[in-house]
Amino acid sequence: MLALRFYDKRDIKLEDIPKPKPKKDEVLIKVTQAGISQTQINEFIEGPFFINKEPHPLTGKAIPLIPCQEYGGIIEDVGKNVDRSLIGKQVAVLPLVTCGKCEYCKNGKENLCEKFAYHGLVGLDGGFAEYSVVNVKNIFPVEKKELLTFIEPILVGLNTFNIYKSQNRDFDLYKKKVLILGAGPVGISIGAIWRDYVKADVYINDILNYRMKKAEELGLKTLKKEEIKENSFEIVIDAAGMDPISTQSAIIEGIDYIKKGGFLISVGSYFHPVSFIPSHLTFNEKNIISSMAYSLKQVNELPDALKSLKVNFQTLIQEVELKNIIKEGYYRAEVEKESFVRIVVKC
Repeated sequence: MLALRFYDKRDIKLEDIPKPKPKKDEVLIKVTQAGISQTQINEFIEGPFFINKEPHPLTGKAIPLIPCQEYGGIIEDVGKNVDRSLIGKQVAVLPLVTCGKCEYCKNGKENLCEKFAYHGLVGLDGGFAEYSVVNVKNIFPVEKKELLTFIEPILVGLNTFNIYKSQNRDFDLYKKKVLILGAGPVGISIGAIWRDYVKADVYINDILNYRMKKAEELGLKTLKKEEIKENSFEIVIDAAGMDPISTQSAIIEGIDYIKKGGFLISVGSYFHPVSFIPSHLTFNEKNIISSMAYSLKQVNELPDALKSLKVNFQTLIQEVELKNIIKEGYYRAEVEKESFVRIVVKC
């Protein structure tokens, strides 16, 4: 089968490798949609950061690794102990894989597992291939094809809400002001969760005009940087993370926008130091909390959350063929950011 494999910084290759076979408790997925995330672009430009060079403690897998944590397709075959009626079903991949034994797993914090693995990112192959094998526990049935690459970002959005609730007992957020920094696939997914599922008063900002326009088309309220007032939001969510074209880290910028006693939730990935003056937090009791991926609790919430969402994700998608992924996917995502929100590889 054809697959993209990550070897090191600036070293990715399209290769013909053996088609995997499902083992016990596994399913074989014919990948139909695989999303290119900013995290994968950062890995390519100057990584590896998350992608592990050494054998993973849970899976034994190291580079070369097939990237992509946001993908899905049609189940083509199943292994032993798996119901064969699943063959032909369309499913998204739930990329989180954990040990199930450490203190974090036992306490419902699977996203903090001591042996955390994640399809397409840490210790496991992902979706930039014609086929992918995953455990049957790591699939989620999806009716709408356009949701296949958004299930993981939606779960990330659900986790931001869960993290906030765990930190703040007064979590009645009806009409409270929330600002999302970053209108990429993750930012828009988070915005949809907080607007439609949580029922907060949501605004979104991005440094890219194209993404702001797309967010507006989806019915999200947008704010340009000059329109954002300091100390005016109960919650600011940094979904932008590290971006080479940004002049200031969103996590630092966001501190200015939260009210006294408010919360900044950090979702975006940063791999280099950022600086701020801690007293700006202390004197105003501003809080920074972080949200990592998702846990099994969010998977259980997912069906109800999806029913509430009023976003047409299809309008964000631009498709490229797997054979063209390096030039039309990775290179474009690095140098033509004003031309897309979600590049999806069609396998």
